[in-house]
Amino acid sequence: MRHKRKVTTAPAPLTPVVQTRRQKMTCQDMLSPSTPHRIELRSDSNEETNNCKKPIIKPAQPVLKSRRRLNNNLGFINPVQESKNPAGDNHKLTEYFPVRRSVRKTKKTVLEEKQRSLEEALRKEIEDGLEVRYFDDKGRGVVAARDFCRGDFVVEYSGDLIDTIEAKRREEQYAQDQNAGCYMYYFKYNGQQYCIDATAETSRLGRLVNHSRNGNLLTRTIILDGKPRLVLIAKEDIKMGEEILYDYGDRSKESLKHHPWLAY
Repeated sequence: MRHKRKVTTAPAPLTPVVQTRRQKMTCQDMLSPSTPHRIELRSDSNEETNNCKKPIIKPAQPVLKSRRRLNNNLGFINPVQESKNPAGDNHKLTEYFPVRRSVRKTKKTVLEEKQRSLEEALRKEIEDGLEVRYFDDKGRGVVAARDFCRGDFVVEYSGDLIDTIEAKRREEQYAQDQNAGCYMYYFKYNGQQYCIDATAETSRLGRLVNHSRNGNLLTRTIILDGKPRLVLIAKEDIKMGEEILYDYGDRSKESLKHHPWLAY
């Protein structure tokens, strides 16, 4: 008989199985009962995901109160607050508090308003706050019936606006009557000589204002409807009851001879 030869193959060498510390701990956990101090480990998939570097968030630096109030007033948004509100529901400060705008008038606006008020007073012949009073040493005069501030319009020197030729003719006529006074005011404007004759008795008070070299009024010339007008402006604050005065400006020898009070 032919004997069959039994061939035996050597078994392949076993590869030692090396377990990681994590796998050992996992196996032990599966066999060991749960305890209150058991540490749960995440799965490999979560581990790979968590291995990604997370962005480092630096703590926000403290902002001074004064700087914070300034940013709020200017409408700046804190980046930390902006990240907390990704929906874009930020509101402006003006939605809660009304915007206060300055109501102060500019110097130009104030001057324009005063000019319009002066022109209206001249057209309507307004002479408020004045009254006529009689003085023993100089006759009639005008006193303030209310307080006037520096720069306020007080009264107009109103009369007939004439040229120098007509003024000379009227002066000769008035000189023939010694009882008639002379209320002629000569002035120059834009290189041209004018005269306002207020000799005729009227209800206007400007013609009755007396002379003083230290008066509390100044004369000003303004143009209204293309014609020059003489107005008297308060040089200083005038209290109620004070007499209003201005400098006639006549220093000629002939005038001082006939009217010596012009020197004072």
